[in-house]
Amino acid sequence: MTVTRITERPLGTRSVPLLTDPDVGHYPEFSDFLVATFDLADKQLDAPGLLDVDGHVYELIFIGRSGRPFPAGVEIAALVPGLEPLDSDQTDRDLWAILEWLVAGVGEPWSVEALRTTGRIYRVIPADS
Repeated sequence: MTVTRITERPLGTRSVPLLTDPDVGHYPEFSDFLVATFDLADKQLDAPGLLDVDGHVYELIFIGRSGRPFPAGVEIAALVPGLEPLDSDQTDRDLWAILEWLVAGVGEPWSVEALRTTGRIYRVIPADS
């Protein structure tokens, strides 16, 4: 699966919340990666960050909290066309691809292989990943 940052939100979509990390700064390297990738140092109040995962679009909503570096948290939401149902199996695969993209972008000491090992241990890797 390919994860690509995009800048245009598709028209006619609705946002369906999927996953929230209320403390993305717990490991500063993750927050630093998101700040660099989505230009958040200068654009804290701009529109959410957008990711395309093989034709499916997701928005990253960055959360600020008083007294905390931005972003303090992040919510990932699927952008679903109109009133179409959410394909939960596809969404699970796409979320896993986003997690792998995030870990690969952060780099050492984090690794995609370690993420996959953890996923296998907890049996959370979606089928076809």
